Amino acid sequence: MSKKNSITSMVLGIASCVLGLNGLESYGILAVAGLVCAILSMNFKKKAEAEGMGESGFVKAAKITSIIGLVLSIIGLVGGIICGICLCVGGGAAAAASALSGYSY
Repeated sequence: MSKKNSITSMVLGIASCVLGLNGLESYGILAVAGLVCAILSMNFKKKAEAEGMGESGFVKAAKITSIIGLVLSIIGLVGGIICGICLCVGGGAAAAASALSGYSY
């Protein structure tokens, strides 16, 4: 069972990296899924280490990918939220500017 946990942990770590990188494109929505995958990856890694798979290459890869995925997901989430706010504020400013462009002072 521990080999399944280590492989699952590695796959979730890779998924968290991919979802974290796409966080900016989805305004942070995919980054949340990346955070969930990174946390699950760390939990499966702990289970695999507890079952004696601590020296496995899968566990080492899971540790690296889950840490990278966690960092990328946090960056993607914060950046996505900032991009969403800028889009909303910029869109409102553009609408106001176009509405006022017909007036002459």
